[in-house]
Amino acid sequence: MFRRLTEAILPFIMKVMVHRKETLSAKAKKAQEAFINKLQSEIGLVKRRTRKPTVIAFFGLVGSGKSSVAQELARQIGGVVIEGDAIRVELRKVGEVYSYGERRQYSYVRQIAENVALEISKRGGNVIFDADFADMKKRASLKAKITKVGAELVFIRTHADPEVMFGRMLSASYRNSPDDFFGGAKTTMKGGTEQQRGAVIKFREMWRRTPHHYQWSSIGGGRWFLKSPPVRLLANVDTTEPAKWKEEVKKLAQKLINL
Repeated sequence: MFRRLTEAILPFIMKVMVHRKETLSAKAKKAQEAFINKLQSEIGLVKRRTRKPTVIAFFGLVGSGKSSVAQELARQIGGVVIEGDAIRVELRKVGEVYSYGERRQYSYVRQIAENVALEISKRGGNVIFDADFADMKKRASLKAKITKVGAELVFIRTHADPEVMFGRMLSASYRNSPDDFFGGAKTTMKGGTEQQRGAVIKFREMWRRTPHHYQWSSIGGGRWFLKSPPVRLLANVDTTEPAKWKEEVKKLAQKLINL
């Protein structure tokens, strides 16, 4: 009951206490401009297939399949994918370095993503956030802004067998480059290849965010269980088996088109 009440009230609090005061630094504005420029052609070419502008936000741990589902949904419903990691890369390039625990940089990523989403929604387009919305304030901020343009906001959870997620992170390609969010990030790990360092950083992010999505139980020697979602989900997509999740996403796309 308390959680539902907080979810309902927090968007108004964010609007009054946060949105009216927050601004982007000069560097963050440059990052936003660079990010928009990269999306420009996509924004102009994508045609919406849903009845009304729709914004899709995910609940999903690193390696859970958010990016794959986001891209597939974008193709089927006609939408633009906004990648949180891509925004972080642009901030890094202009010297606004994103680091864990830094509220300012975290806020810049959120603000830029929301600003771009609002612009697309105003033009009548669909937006799909390739980012995790387990954070209550992040959800509230998005809800407060999307309400202004009358777009439909829905939440989708992605998850998979933990060993499959581990495998995805180990087999992904990492480069020590400013364009690679994980490969180009700093780590305390000494030595190793750029592939190994990138994987370590991605595992670090997964470990950090696991309590947002899973609850520990000591039963049977101990294991993690998925938590109950804090908001109503339109779909709960298990991405363990590629053929199964693609079929599920196909049905989900049709559901979104008919909303």
